[in-house]
Amino acid sequence: MAVLNSISKTVVHERNIPNLLKTVLDILHREMGLLRGTFTLMHGDTLFIEASNGLTEEEMQRVTYKVGEGVTGKVASTGLPRVIPDISKDHEFLGKTKARKITKNVAFICVPVIHMEKVIGTLSIDHEVTEGVDLDRDLKLLETVANITAEAVAACLQEHEER
Repeated sequence: MAVLNSISKTVVHERNIPNLLKTVLDILHREMGLLRGTFTLMHGDTLFIEASNGLTEEEMQRVTYKVGEGVTGKVASTGLPRVIPDISKDHEFLGKTKARKITKNVAFICVPVIHMEKVIGTLSIDHEVTEGVDLDRDLKLLETVANITAEAVAACLQEHEER
């Protein structure tokens, strides 16, 4: 519950999209002990990394996903979340950022960020799978965070367009 409380406070006060998304990822990292987190936003048929916790600026700028490409692109294309319990055993996982030093016992969860029934991006995390990690609980939390964030991003974009 502390995670959602912190995120809701951020969403209410932050109007800069990259700062908003980075702060949300920082909260998730701190509260959930994530290895890495990424928000992508859709521009046309391409997903760009808008914010990350665990990637360098160069890695963020270098990597894009076409809708339908890899796990992230498929989540954007279908609007359905994906949970990969162990990325070292999944052939669809592209690992385009090349940022992962360890892939064994690392789960990847990617959820769509949806506003007004349209996918506007994705939220994904890497989570080390240890005893006590509940991937279903993490999935539900990320879906809630994505829903809250979608509304904030849409409001920020609308404010920007009105200026």
